[in-house]
Amino acid sequence: MKLCRLGACLAASIFLAGCFPKEKQDLAPEDFLDSLKEEGLRPVAIPSSQFPNLSGFAPSSTPIGVFEMDESQFAIYSKLSTKKQGLDDQNGSLGIFVNENITLVANKKCNPKVIQVFESLRPPLSYRQAGIFVYPLGFCLLVAVFVITERSYALRRGLTFPRKVEKALMSGEFPDKRWKKKSAAERIVFVATHEKPSPRSLLAYARLEVAALERGLFLLEVVIAGAPLIGLLGTVTGLVRVFSAMPSTGGPGGTEIFSEGIALALLTTIMGLAIAIPALIGHSYLMRVVEKRAASLDWLSSRLIDAILPERSSSKDI
Repeated sequence: MKLCRLGACLAASIFLAGCFPKEKQDLAPEDFLDSLKEEGLRPVAIPSSQFPNLSGFAPSSTPIGVFEMDESQFAIYSKLSTKKQGLDDQNGSLGIFVNENITLVANKKCNPKVIQVFESLRPPLSYRQAGIFVYPLGFCLLVAVFVITERSYALRRGLTFPRKVEKALMSGEFPDKRWKKKSAAERIVFVATHEKPSPRSLLAYARLEVAALERGLFLLEVVIAGAPLIGLLGTVTGLVRVFSAMPSTGGPGGTEIFSEGIALALLTTIMGLAIAIPALIGHSYLMRVVEKRAASLDWLSSRLIDAILPERSSSKDI
């Protein structure tokens, strides 16, 4: 159990430190070309030497590809510096468009639909687009996974109410004093047979064992309530970002801010619910197991009082 908890703490530390694997969130030139084909546009790759103005646009960079379609010619580069673009296109004969990690350089006669398709490209949704809210949501996920895993192991029959104890009680046999203290039922039997407690003390100890079965389940309740609220906070934050950027959406960064705000608004809610719903199912299942184990331990306590402490079983205090 100590090893399991240590592993969970280490995973949480790595996650909160931001040391999780990087997802590929870059746009690929193939995505752009496929989008053009879906729009009925079929550009053809040509040697870059045929259009030196496009291939030599950035002297320090080589285009990923140069393409021609009717009177439209364009080249695709990896994302370039704005300063380089301004210096190398002093005559204004080229159109320069940047989207995420790629740059489109097109002649002035380029089909406007090509530019429209390029600017509409977006990388697939990723948890990284949830912004800073990915950290508390990730922490909620780790807590839920750890608690469900740890409680599922701790509430196993062998660690709570073994079959040998159940068979002994059903057959009316006196509990074996050689039983060890590996399970909650065996610990109750050990206390009853070795410490000679009063019926009230034995019942109080049994309640302690039942309370121990619920250890950590309150964390699941916090996750069930907290994860959707964190997602809602992210939604509100994303919408505020969208509405605050609306007056300037015509600017170069307006579309990017708008899309980031919408992604934040959608993703945080989805992530919050995706964490809370399995946590709710796990919590309901574990509580049902706890209730079943608690009923078994109550039965054990009553049988022990009748078998070991007959002279006290009729006491008015019970």
